[in-house]
Amino acid sequence: MVGLLAGAAVFAAYRLPPPTTSDLDQVLEGARALLHGQDPYGSAERAHFFFPQLYPLTALLLLAPLAPLPTELARVGWAVAGGAALAIAARRYGRGLPAALLSASFLNAVILGQWSPFLTASAVLPVLGVAWAAKPSIGAAMFAAFPSRRGVMAALLLLVLSLVVSPSWPWRWWGVLFHGPQAIPILRPAGFLLLLALLRWRRPEARLLVALGCVPQTIGLYDTLPLFLIPRTRMQGYGLAVMSYLAAFGQALFYPRLPDMTLAQNLTERWPVVLVCLYLPALFLVLRHPNADEAEQ
Repeated sequence: MVGLLAGAAVFAAYRLPPPTTSDLDQVLEGARALLHGQDPYGSAERAHFFFPQLYPLTALLLLAPLAPLPTELARVGWAVAGGAALAIAARRYGRGLPAALLSASFLNAVILGQWSPFLTASAVLPVLGVAWAAKPSIGAAMFAAFPSRRGVMAALLLLVLSLVVSPSWPWRWWGVLFHGPQAIPILRPAGFLLLLALLRWRRPEARLLVALGCVPQTIGLYDTLPLFLIPRTRMQGYGLAVMSYLAAFGQALFYPRLPDMTLAQNLTERWPVVLVCLYLPALFLVLRHPNADEAEQ
């Protein structure tokens, strides 16, 4: 049901004016180029989008089954799969994760066609560790908090397959990787506060928060979805979900994207809202418990 609702939300969102594109669209185009024997990192691929292809070939391979579909249908299918994966993980994990399904972070992720529902679910469903190879920055943070042999094996198998398909893709991808709007949260104003979670380094949620603060990301609202693995109770999760809407409305109200503003500039301006509304509450939830993992309690 969650997957179907997520798909319906995506279908409705892209029916509303003005016409817009999903972050998934460029990955789909790269997968289509790959299926047609073309270079997904070439100039022809870049000509259709503002940014070059920033995703590794592993991501394009995962999207290949959806590539033959019309873009609108592929967006819906991706949202259905991501919503269903996170719902299954939330039911198994419990704690505050089910509240993530009601959050602005989740809604933002599914509408923009992001990977964070799969990455968040990989903490509970190791087979989804295959997504670590598709988005290795956030994937590394998930591994630091919730290491899994099956997750690593799934990611490595996809990586090996990608090298068989195109042995030189890592070099071509590396050449365009730093052209996107990425930043490291702890290097943003007051972001160093996230390192206080190291005081609880034995706890997986503390390692998750520190790792998320240390890896390059766009610092978009969708990147905060893994934070819902931190709350220990359903009520704490609901509280974080409410804060996600404060972050969403706060960003739109105080820091709208102006016509002459780049995406990187806009995300930089919005960082204080994300920090105050989501990262600092998550840090508070981490620090209020002793430095011990679940097995020691």
